[in-house]
Amino acid sequence: MTYEEMDGRLRGLEPYEQKLKDKICRPDYSGFEQITYKQKGKTIQVYVMGYSCSETFDAPGRLRTARGHTVYVDKKRCNLFMNKNARFAEVEPHVHDWVELGYMYSGSCTQTVGETEIQLKQGQIIILDSGIPHAIGYTGENDILINMLMEKEFFDHSFYSRLADLGIITVFLMNVMSEQTYHDSYIVFDSEKDRRIQLFMKELICEFLSPTSMEKEIINNLIVLLFSELVNVYENGNVKELAGHRKTCVVPIMHYIEENFRECTLKDTAEIFGLNANYMTTLLKRMTGYSFKELVMEQRLQFAAGMILNTDLACDKIITMSGCGNGTYFYKKFKERFGCSPRDYRKKGKTG
Repeated sequence: MTYEEMDGRLRGLEPYEQKLKDKICRPDYSGFEQITYKQKGKTIQVYVMGYSCSETFDAPGRLRTARGHTVYVDKKRCNLFMNKNARFAEVEPHVHDWVELGYMYSGSCTQTVGETEIQLKQGQIIILDSGIPHAIGYTGENDILINMLMEKEFFDHSFYSRLADLGIITVFLMNVMSEQTYHDSYIVFDSEKDRRIQLFMKELICEFLSPTSMEKEIINNLIVLLFSELVNVYENGNVKELAGHRKTCVVPIMHYIEENFRECTLKDTAEIFGLNANYMTTLLKRMTGYSFKELVMEQRLQFAAGMILNTDLACDKIITMSGCGNGTYFYKKFKERFGCSPRDYRKKGKTG
């Protein structure tokens, strides 16, 4: 599939969109449960979409029990769905149990996330955590929003191991989408001028619309490339909103930990950045979900995981190189983080 063919496919009106445009029908949410959602002392009515993508979507087609949220849903691939948002209609406030990545392919749209109104422009990306109420304003013919819906199972051992070399900033972004967070998080990436983001998203859309014989491997690798580049976008400061708060600059601290994880201490790091030690670790915990000690350990574990997969060095040697002097504690934390021992982790890496 060429980019021109992809563009034509996305811009073409689905039968349901044509009916919406002609005002023959309206979105129907009668098949979804509506609940009262409390947030910051206020209550709003939201629709609950299924607890998994497969419970909510038919493939190919649209919402299983109601129409209006999407008009195109490709079949499930790798615990990952992709859809095109229905134009000529609004999407009512709703919540769901999967992570959503929205890419503004063309035009713009207004999204209301929680109580915050966001204007998403062409080329920008928004990532929404599970469980956060959000709605989409009316979109016209040129306003094409592509959503990738990722079930929790998508973020498995294989996915994390491919991102292992990217450091704790990657873990920070992934933690926004993990079960450890408060599920009120979102990130808006100002990626409209990022060449790679546009390339990777176009390739992903093409692979979904016209799958090849290697679709699973291609999709998995494109997703890793996409998230890798989103880390670059984040590190360059091109992020509007993060974890439900205005952006706070913790990136320099995290960079310092990445570069000095073997020997850095809370006291010394706080002094370098001119912060009170208790305040700094509280700030890190609030913004990343990790305390200073946990971030240091996470970086040591990631370093060790990379060495285990890519070298034949003995585990004891790798533990020493990571800066973790207590072997028993390291083995305990490694199993908590990766779900297996270092030895089994190496075996999994060799067998794929």
